[in-house]
Amino acid sequence: MPRTRPEQFSRLVAVTRTPARRPIAAFFAAWAVLAVLGSIWAWATPPSASPDEPAHIIRAASVVRGELFGEPSAWGNIVHVPQYVADAHRETCYAFQPTVPANCPLPTEADPAALVEAPTSAGLYNPLYYALVGWPSLLFGDADGLTAMRVASAVLSALFAALAFAVVMTFRERRMPVLAFAVAVTPMLLFLSGTVNPSAIEATATLAVFCGMLGVTLSPDADRLRGRAVIVAVSAVIAVNARGLSPLWVLAALAVPLLLTSGRGLAQLLRRPAVLVTIGVVAVGTLAAVGWTLGTNSLANAIAHPEDALQFPGVGASPVTGFQKVFLGTIGYSQGLVGLFGWMDTPAPDPVLYAWGLAIGALCVGALLVLRGRRLLVASVLVGAFLLLPALVQAVYIHGGGLIWQGRYNLPLFLCLVVGLAALLGDSVFRARHSRRRLRILVVTAAAVGQLWAFEAALRRYAVGSNGSVKTLLFGSPDWAPLGGAPAVLIVAAAAFGVAAVLLFRASGDSGGRRFTPVAAGPAARPAALGSPGGRSGLRGPGGSRGPRAPAG
Repeated sequence: MPRTRPEQFSRLVAVTRTPARRPIAAFFAAWAVLAVLGSIWAWATPPSASPDEPAHIIRAASVVRGELFGEPSAWGNIVHVPQYVADAHRETCYAFQPTVPANCPLPTEADPAALVEAPTSAGLYNPLYYALVGWPSLLFGDADGLTAMRVASAVLSALFAALAFAVVMTFRERRMPVLAFAVAVTPMLLFLSGTVNPSAIEATATLAVFCGMLGVTLSPDADRLRGRAVIVAVSAVIAVNARGLSPLWVLAALAVPLLLTSGRGLAQLLRRPAVLVTIGVVAVGTLAAVGWTLGTNSLANAIAHPEDALQFPGVGASPVTGFQKVFLGTIGYSQGLVGLFGWMDTPAPDPVLYAWGLAIGALCVGALLVLRGRRLLVASVLVGAFLLLPALVQAVYIHGGGLIWQGRYNLPLFLCLVVGLAALLGDSVFRARHSRRRLRILVVTAAAVGQLWAFEAALRRYAVGSNGSVKTLLFGSPDWAPLGGAPAVLIVAAAAFGVAAVLLFRASGDSGGRRFTPVAAGPAARPAALGSPGGRSGLRGPGGSRGPRAPAG
């Protein structure tokens, strides 16, 4: 029997000891976990308890009944919806009053399924999201239809977050970006996904576009190009049609990863049929979105018809004032990215906000200090877009429409920033196995505790008011309680966050991914240097010799 050469033996070990990646399993696991978490938030959140949710609920119920516009009025577009949907406006007695529990009295004599007139300030918004989440209102004749609409929104938002996660699981250096999902999936994102509001699906679909593009440029794989192209195309079409500003975020998600590619590499991509089809699909979806926005003037309706819209402070101010207000207020607005519940009247506990701020700051500073070359360029553009685009949008809008910016509007860029910086840093930041393990334990544990703490704070605010006691929430008679009671909801939430933490800890570990060994990998498959995607590592190996080496552990 011929002797096996050392190179052949190394290849054999690399193949037999390392299990293949399973992005499909990762997708379904992430989808299930995130959908459950969003649904738990829907369960624990009173009706109409998110920003403008009554308007979104009425818009969704009217769209699925074929009423796309309604009649304009000083209170919004007048449409026809079931009585229980129209009652959403009456269930906001606690809005902007954090010490007031969510026990709004409602009349009971009316038929909840009877069609009545109701106003919605979202009457000109793109109907796609509302059609996707409004259909449960056709199946129910009472308030259960509102809960079902929320669950549909949570499942849909989780779908695109899971697609993004599955793409990241196929990266050559996946540990850091996988772990970054603990930071990207904030309590605010889960809260919004569990309500009828297009912000969450806009953010997660944009993230799926961004991760698909990162996969093509940062971790190229010819066998996976078609699948990534499908994810980019579908996610982009959904994302651009979510809200009026969505095409701007999707453009950034599509363009910024291309900075990692040379002109020659871009030309090669443009010769692939999957890429050309994706470009065509995204272009058609974007034209439809822009056409709707321009045709209805939904973004500038408050400027063109101030008598039919809410008035905001700052009307008549200069663009410089608008830019300055948002840019200098970035940290304050970022509260709406991490946790600002209810009608933006219930912030997450300060330690939760501090912990997320520390993680985001560490990613930004680490990327700007460590990265070089194209990766540094992309990191700088991501940070710059996150800081500047919101301020520029407000600068354009303030003179005619006033100061309208809210932190949650920047969720799409926030998700791309967190996952993108982690992917650019890659696995080279923490070479030692014990360092990676400690980082995983720290991040996952802090995220799980922070999620549960923020969840408890929001639930307590709804049940007994923000100044109410935990004792009354758990053992007393709160003024409002979700179905099953607050203790049951907290136990289920704790279990769900625990399961999510364990799964993410395992997914970000050293096993489960294909390793690229020096002898088995060609130049394109070797671990990329921080400043040169797909290039030679440049780290010194044992004994001071220069060249690539296998990942530690």
